[in-house]
Amino acid sequence: MKLIISLNRKERLYDYVSMGIDCFILGGQYSFYAPSYFSLDDIYQMVKQYPQCSFYVAVNALYDEHEIEAVEAYIEALSKMAIHGILFQDFGVLQIVKNKGYHFDMMYAPETLNTNAMTLNVLKQQGVTSAQLARVIPLEEQLSIHQQVHMPLMLQVHGVEYIAASKRALLTNYQEASGLAFDHKSQTRLTIQPRNSDYVFHIYENERGTHIFSKTRLYMLDLLNQIQSFEYLYIETLMMSDEEAIEVASLYSDALKSFEKQTYDRDVKAYMQLLYQLKTPIDRGFLFDQTVYKLEDVRKMDHEKNQSNH
Repeated sequence: MKLIISLNRKERLYDYVSMGIDCFILGGQYSFYAPSYFSLDDIYQMVKQYPQCSFYVAVNALYDEHEIEAVEAYIEALSKMAIHGILFQDFGVLQIVKNKGYHFDMMYAPETLNTNAMTLNVLKQQGVTSAQLARVIPLEEQLSIHQQVHMPLMLQVHGVEYIAASKRALLTNYQEASGLAFDHKSQTRLTIQPRNSDYVFHIYENERGTHIFSKTRLYMLDLLNQIQSFEYLYIETLMMSDEEAIEVASLYSDALKSFEKQTYDRDVKAYMQLLYQLKTPIDRGFLFDQTVYKLEDVRKMDHEKNQSNH
């Protein structure tokens, strides 16, 4: 198990490295979303300063035809640095890397699509070398996929969860149609709540469209015994303050160290108490939910709905 963090600020890199964390995902010019966006010069300086670390750059949007030439030039610039890997979902990115013969770890991370082992094993034959599992399937299925897939897998263990996105400027359009004034570019300011639901979501817009994330943070700090087979344990720092990100990373780093020392079962209650003290909303996400309905369940729900309408 190795922690991998979406880097929120380059000024905090030293703090993470001093904890023993040495694997990071960097947002950049062509990232779909990220807690921070770093220039090529920023990335170069970080890689040069911390050669012992593994850096992935998120080139993980779906790109229009007119962007491909610029994306290709961007990947060429990354190839001249000691970048360990690229996080991607557009197969055009994979094809560029294969055509050029670059030697990146190509981590396939399409948000909601990595839900079965057979697809991932086929993609391995096409040049995918690691993958992030979808967050919207139960832990039992994630563990089953890991047993059958023949490449390193990344599992999100903490942070807000991706819910949905659109390439359209939905908030700008709504603002123009409604005449309301609000800051729709802030990651943390706007929330939405579906009617007749207790769930609240963050919503914001950037140049790549509109993004929706859970307000609650997924947590798996007390589940290391169950997820110890995964190669990468991912902490998503999007929507986190600098202080929260550091505290969360420190807790998981300490938990992994205690796991290696075989004191985790004794120490985990103390770690959980410290997590609760952060006073951020946490839950289990989809870990213990069955998200696919059986046909008879759908018919039952439809029948109950019809009954209540009469």
